[in-house]
Amino acid sequence: MGDTVKKNRKNPLTFLREVKGEMKKVIWPSWSQTVNNTLIVIAFILIVAIFLAIIDTLFSGVARGFIIGDFKAAFTQLFSLQ
Repeated sequence: MGDTVKKNRKNPLTFLREVKGEMKKVIWPSWSQTVNNTLIVIAFILIVAIFLAIIDTLFSGVARGFIIGDFKAAFTQLFSLQ
């Protein structure tokens, strides 16, 4: 098995030449595409964060309701602005 690995190794300079050749084939996105995609990702992250915050708040109220035995008091305490 060790012989196979040694046979497949290339000279570092050959490797770098091949990397340079492959990088020339890459089609890079334009600046506007990059900005647009970044804004889409940020918006999606904000939507997911808000969704998780709502779910976390609801589960917290349910857990408090089980612990203190009064769901109405648990949710009132959870949503109070004090």
